[in-house]
Amino acid sequence: MCGDTGYQGRIGIFEVLIVSEKIAKLIVESGSARDIEKMANSEGMILMKQDGYLKSLEGITTIEEVLRVAEM
Repeated sequence: MCGDTGYQGRIGIFEVLIVSEKIAKLIVESGSARDIEKMANSEGMILMKQDGYLKSLEGITTIEEVLRVAEM
């Protein structure tokens, strides 16, 4: 037994792109991945690593685990 000192089970960290009208237009016009990413960020998209950081602040996981699974 770990004495309730560790984490139990699994939790996902996520990155979801909501395709807004502006992003759809970039896609249709063959915008670069960087342009699409910039637009998504300006519209409030949370990156996978950011989601992991938020979960580590909540005590759900650790920074080390986030860095291990979400290296870019």
